[in-house]
Amino acid sequence: MSGYKRSSLMQDRMEQNRKAILQSARELIAQGGLKDAQIHAIAERAGVSSGLVYRYFENKGQILVEVLSEAIKQEVQILDAIAAGPLTPKDKLHKAVTAFVKRALNSPQLAYSLMFEPADPAIEHERFRSKQFIKQSMKEILAEGKVTGEFGFEDLNTAALCVVGTMTFVVIEPLNPSRNVMFDQSYRDYFVKQIADFCVNAVSVKEENLI
Repeated sequence: MSGYKRSSLMQDRMEQNRKAILQSARELIAQGGLKDAQIHAIAERAGVSSGLVYRYFENKGQILVEVLSEAIKQEVQILDAIAAGPLTPKDKLHKAVTAFVKRALNSPQLAYSLMFEPADPAIEHERFRSKQFIKQSMKEILAEGKVTGEFGFEDLNTAALCVVGTMTFVVIEPLNPSRNVMFDQSYRDYFVKQIADFCVNAVSVKEENLI
């Protein structure tokens, strides 16, 4: 076997190990929160040794930051696809808020832990960065609506911050595991629609202003 092929196989194995570690951490967080994502538990679930985990990550915090970063990257891809789609700005905003909130409610423990569970400064910093990415996606939709005359806010950045604040913090109560809030599917759909309707109505030009 050539040195290049051995090197390529080793690189693939290292990448597989890294992905397995991050996936294991994500699954543990989804089950029991950040507190359950301990190095030994992550290693056991990934089928590797704790020592091997430390070859890829300095500590637990670095693993959690990467899990959060990857989760937000997936959410932003969905939001960006909606922003680039053929819908009207109002429909884009409604669909974007709906998609974000619905996905959070579908994985309540994971969403709560990644967004709200008390954590160290490194994770809090990543949370702040994550909201900036989400805000940018919302700004694209809001800016388009401002141009078409559908939206009538004063400042684009402030409007985007308000939308992001609504679509994230409004789900604290239903996501918080300690409150044991259970939604059936019909109420969940109603709850999500209320949030999306609120965000759209908050930035839309009122009909009396169009006369």
